Amino acid sequence: MAIDRLLHKLLDQDCLKYGFFTRNGGVSESPFNSLNCSLRVNDKLNNVQENLRLISEELKLDKIIKLNQIHSSDVHTVIHPDDYSKLIHADGLVTNLKGIGLSILGADCAPILFYDKVSKTIGACHAGWRGAINNIVEATILSMENIGANRKNIISIIGPTIQRNSYIVKDDVAKIVKKTPFYQINNSVLFSISKNEYFFDLPLLLKESLKHAKVEEIGDINIDTYQSSHLFFSHRRTFHERLSSPPSTGRQISVIGMLKE
Repeated sequence: MAIDRLLHKLLDQDCLKYGFFTRNGGVSESPFNSLNCSLRVNDKLNNVQENLRLISEELKLDKIIKLNQIHSSDVHTVIHPDDYSKLIHADGLVTNLKGIGLSILGADCAPILFYDKVSKTIGACHAGWRGAINNIVEATILSMENIGANRKNIISIIGPTIQRNSYIVKDDVAKIVKKTPFYQINNSVLFSISKNEYFFDLPLLLKESLKHAKVEEIGDINIDTYQSSHLFFSHRRTFHERLSSPPSTGRQISVIGMLKE
């Protein structure tokens, strides 16, 4: 099966290579079939390395920088290509280097790709509910500005993530979300379905976060990872189905990079 990646028209720029990749087109075996890109889910090392090689080849990028994602608001600035060999504990990446892919792994959390079309600066971040409320979006944009970007020129695209009707949270999480400025702006982020349960609209919260950060061009792939088992890994779906014990699922990857001239 061919590698599958989703694109958004706002990022159709000649100098960019990017994609929100699905789970299809790799070499990993069940339950990680087939384009698992995480080294932390007990997949075979050589399979993950081959999957990453296939993605680099697809995008024509020299190296792909990876993160050990920790649900934080920490952002790493890539200033040297050798960062691809480092273990980076963060949830955001930014650079203005060419030939380098910035990558985010996901299995329900949202990948967000950023591009400043004037300064030629790119960014990527991983936003689950913790990262979202701790404003990983603003942290990524500030890091881009530190290397020459201007937020008024930034395009941002929210990738495939769990959608509202698939994402039920309890009152403990809802109380935290309600304290954020994004919920104060738009309380549709949460929809009460019982005394102690809410539908949580993570993409909507992220859009409010991007608007709050003065980003003017915002796009959304608008696909539910939980409902689309043929396309995406979903940690929550795997946990609910309990296909293995403990539940095991892979991670799809999202990548953005700039071509060398």
